[in-house]
Amino acid sequence: MSNTQTSRDSSAQLHHTLPQPLAVSATGLTFTLDDGRVILDAISGGAAVNCLGNGNRELVEVMTAQAEKMAFAYHQSLGNLESEKLAKLLTDRSNGVLQAAAFLNSGSEAMEAAIKLAREYWVEMDQPLRNHIISRSPSYHGNTLGVLGIGNIPSRRTIYQPFFSSNIHHVTSPQYLRHHLPNETEEEYSQRLADELESTILSLDPRYVIGFVAEPVVGAALGVMPPPKGYFPAIKRVLDKYGLLLILDEVMSGSGRSGELYAYQAVGEGVKPDILAMAKGIGSGYVPISAVLAGQRVTERIRKSGGWKNSHTYQNHPINCAVALKVLQIIERDNLLTNVKQRGEQLLDELKDATRDIEIVYNVRGKGLFVGIDLVGSSSLKPRLAPRIKTKAFENGLLVLAISGTIDGVEGEVIMLGPAYTVTQEQISEIVKLLVRSIREVVEDLDKEG
Repeated sequence: MSNTQTSRDSSAQLHHTLPQPLAVSATGLTFTLDDGRVILDAISGGAAVNCLGNGNRELVEVMTAQAEKMAFAYHQSLGNLESEKLAKLLTDRSNGVLQAAAFLNSGSEAMEAAIKLAREYWVEMDQPLRNHIISRSPSYHGNTLGVLGIGNIPSRRTIYQPFFSSNIHHVTSPQYLRHHLPNETEEEYSQRLADELESTILSLDPRYVIGFVAEPVVGAALGVMPPPKGYFPAIKRVLDKYGLLLILDEVMSGSGRSGELYAYQAVGEGVKPDILAMAKGIGSGYVPISAVLAGQRVTERIRKSGGWKNSHTYQNHPINCAVALKVLQIIERDNLLTNVKQRGEQLLDELKDATRDIEIVYNVRGKGLFVGIDLVGSSSLKPRLAPRIKTKAFENGLLVLAISGTIDGVEGEVIMLGPAYTVTQEQISEIVKLLVRSIREVVEDLDKEG
């Protein structure tokens, strides 16, 4: 048995699926395995997290210095300067849209906190009967019970169905290319989905609705899906008509991943959120950290009521906040968002050109360094198509993310890419070369299988 693949029985860990190959070190965009192989990382550690790559000495030094100065202070007993400075940077960069922030440990925690904050807002507005919330299907917003219920991915959700509230409702996730009507423009399609949202709100009675939850660029649920033109303006008009909250999940698409610090700045067409959650790239994988941010409307009401009722032991952790602050400072200092945009355009262009003659490639799409390769493959294929390509890519020295069920929660196959913001022009071309080679080899294997 290879050292890089521990068996389920010999591992002392409880694994998500099977034990994975063992990485023993990493630098920049490469991982070294315990058998000496070097893997090029095209997905920032596996899930669009490690936006500055591994081995960043500045982040290690900040982490060490903060641990020596003050490792921990419980937020209900003592504040800390690092969380204050991080909150100030994030709110400043929103140009007044977001006015307060708090810091948790994962995207799931941040989204859970965002939903609780939305409910608290309405209770403090003396409207406690507002207890219905609307999300989209397919969608994914985290793995804790609250936000797992708000999302709608059967493979993640079904066994926990008895725990979910009947006050969670779903409307259609935007997939213009697959689902638009003949001659229907993107703007017309967007308006049709906004009309569906309005019908759902009216069926529930607007007086009982909290708001609407969405990812600006959909990540794992649809396999990187930017919104069609006019989508968020159309949605926001409906929400404003009934005074409802817009809650944005930027856990995967934010922190610069889509080319702007906030994903809504990249794709929202001027729409402003009331509540926003972010995670993953904000700590670049060096620390577990997430954020929930509130706009003026919510911030003023919560402060007037006496304070936010959410509390976790590691909330506003000083080491995590110090590292995240440095991550954002490096992104700004090194002008990395320009690189995100330029290398993202290069990645899309080279992938589209290189896959033009591959029949199983349905679509290549993305925003910034957040790209999905949509594939034609049936759920009846075992193993499924996207995991086959991920496995083949790894054999060829490339780490990617495979997602199945991206059309309706069951059908649909996508390979997701999201390299670090420091990726070079040469590395982008190497990623494309290795991935396209892997796709072609899987096609050949399928032809042999008949």
